[in-house]
Amino acid sequence: MSLEPGKTLSEKEICAQYNISRTPVREAVLRLSQEGLVNVIPGEGTFVSKISVRSVIEGQIVRSSLELRMARLAARTYLTEFEKEFDLIMYLQSDAAKRQDYDEAFSIDNSFHQLICKVAGFPNVWRTIHNSIGQLDRVRYRAFPQSGYFDAMVDEHQAIYNAIRNHDEELSCQLMRSHLDDIARMLSLVMEENPNIIIQEEDMDILSALRTPYS
Repeated sequence: MSLEPGKTLSEKEICAQYNISRTPVREAVLRLSQEGLVNVIPGEGTFVSKISVRSVIEGQIVRSSLELRMARLAARTYLTEFEKEFDLIMYLQSDAAKRQDYDEAFSIDNSFHQLICKVAGFPNVWRTIHNSIGQLDRVRYRAFPQSGYFDAMVDEHQAIYNAIRNHDEELSCQLMRSHLDDIARMLSLVMEENPNIIIQEEDMDILSALRTPYS
C-alpha cells in the first residue's frame, strides 16, 4: 500500500525478506496484476502500477452500492451484543489518531466497515467490497496523513455508529453516503502531493456522478 508507483518488485528479495518460496510470491504477484496494482513486463520485471482514476471509480461504485445497504440493514437489525466490538473500535481509532499511526488507523477503518457488514447479517459482503477496492484503498491510505483527516474519520464513524445503534435507517444511510463521498477530495489531495502517480485524470469529472443517493 505504501510502495511508490514505478518501484521494482524483486521476487528474490521478497522471498528472502519473508523466508518463503517463490511459489506463493508468484501467486501473490499474479493476483496483484489482475487487480491492476502491479505491472508485469516480460523481460523487464514487475513494477508497482500508477493509481488509475478509472479503477478508483469502479471501486467506489461497488463500495457505495453495497455499504449503504449494509448500513441500512445494520440499523434495522442492530443488537446490543455488538456494542463491545464497536466501542473497542472507537477507542482504538481515537488512540491511533492521537498517535498519528497511519497504518493502524487504516486497518481500524476497514475493521469498522467490516463490522457493519457483520451486524447487517452479511459478513461475506465485506470480502466482495475488499476485493474490489485495491486502487481506492491506495488513495485512502495516502490521504490518511493529511491534516484533519483523522479527526474527521473518528467523528464520522461515531455518528454512523450512533445512528445504527438507534435503529435510524435513513440517518445511517445519509451519514454513510457522506462518509464515502469524500473520495473526490482524497484524490485531489493525492494529486496535489504527487501528480505523477495518477493516470486517467480526465475521469475525475465522473466522480460527481457518484454522488447519487443510494438506499
